[in-house]
Amino acid sequence: MPNISTGSLVATLLATTIMTTAPLTHAWAASTTGHAVVDVGDEVLRIVSFSATSLNQEEGTATGQVDFHDPNATADQDVDGTGDPALEDAPAGVRLQANVDCLWVDGNQAVLGGQVTTASVSRYVGMWVLLYVEDGDQASRDRFSWGFYPVETDTGCGSFPVVAHSGIEIESGQLRVQQ
Repeated sequence: MPNISTGSLVATLLATTIMTTAPLTHAWAASTTGHAVVDVGDEVLRIVSFSATSLNQEEGTATGQVDFHDPNATADQDVDGTGDPALEDAPAGVRLQANVDCLWVDGNQAVLGGQVTTASVSRYVGMWVLLYVEDGDQASRDRFSWGFYPVETDTGCGSFPVVAHSGIEIESGQLRVQQ
């Protein structure tokens, strides 16, 4: 007849086996943060700051903020003469903010996106912005790119494979991606 200590040992071993075979959950989440100054070849420096943290990595949901400033003047977009004030020129460029709601991270690369909530040029409000971020190592510089899309296109962080993005080396700043 087994004694109490043998029963305790068997229970402990069984519990240890079950615990070590159960899937592990991580307390951390994928994230990306950064501040970058970018020149796209026209000698006008664009500035972006962002931070995004995943809420659910499997679904790609996230929270965060994007602040973007492009001082390049935008031309009048009212090509058909409707008089829509949202299409007027913007000689001071554009400043905007977006709320991040998606994040996709693969190694040192990330795509984050969200809807523009405020902008100095009204035509950007409500648009979808996607940022591509590449956290360079000591041998290469950080890279960055962006795009604006109408919400109707249903564009999201996983809309394009990461190889479809080609970042521009940043002039200054630092971009970080954590998987």
